[in-house]
Amino acid sequence: MVSGDAPSSFDQAATALRNARAQGAAVLPFSDVDGHLDETWGYKVQALDRSYRLAAGERVVGAKLGLTSEAKQRRMSVDRPIAGFLTDVMLMSEDSIAHRLSRWIQPRIEPEIAFTTARSIAEPLDLAGVVDVVAGVAVAAEIIDSRFVDYRFRLPDVLADNTSAAGVLLGPLQSRKDLNDLSALKCTVSVDGHQVHEATGAAILGNPLLALVWLSEHLASRGEVLPAGSLVLAGALTDAVPLRTRTNYRLEIEGLGAIDVRT
Repeated sequence: MVSGDAPSSFDQAATALRNARAQGAAVLPFSDVDGHLDETWGYKVQALDRSYRLAAGERVVGAKLGLTSEAKQRRMSVDRPIAGFLTDVMLMSEDSIAHRLSRWIQPRIEPEIAFTTARSIAEPLDLAGVVDVVAGVAVAAEIIDSRFVDYRFRLPDVLADNTSAAGVLLGPLQSRKDLNDLSALKCTVSVDGHQVHEATGAAILGNPLLALVWLSEHLASRGEVLPAGSLVLAGALTDAVPLRTRTNYRLEIEGLGAIDVRT
């Protein structure tokens, strides 16, 4: 565990998080020391971290949302989702998860609905608009791995830490024209054959497509563009479960399929 004073600059914070990932050692939340850190600070650190990753050869492949359920927003005392980014290094297979497990600090796995985009998103969209943006939909398993001790953080911390992003395993993509109401789709999470969580698509803002609406507004407010062909994780449908060795996980969304992970 790394401790000490909160970083006094964006660069110091981004460097501390980069070192935590590389060394597999969690750090204390920056907001423990500096209670004046805010959402703007967190996004600036995240943007700097993204630039470091790009300079190191990673390629941004999409975006991910967090805090898309009312329960999680209440826990963080916020009234809206948050966003992070995905890179090609985060794209995983079932085999690669087992191989990387020892490199993560405190990994957890959670079910998501994933979208791929048919065209770029650069301006605010309504529900009708995002339907035209969607190229495909899939079940996804996201690996989150907070770089903060005991998963303890406040809003600026988790934003700086790119919303705890670590990896994503994508199920087979399905054409959007073959889908029924995403809000009604049942999701279950099982560990070693025992169901531990269940939800419906409505857990994501009442309608998973609203995650894309919110993302479009977020991107427009920041002058950013999400290119066509990008991957978007709409947010977790259930609480995450710890990812441990010698354990079997099954994340299933009716109509979209299932992902099995054996560690």
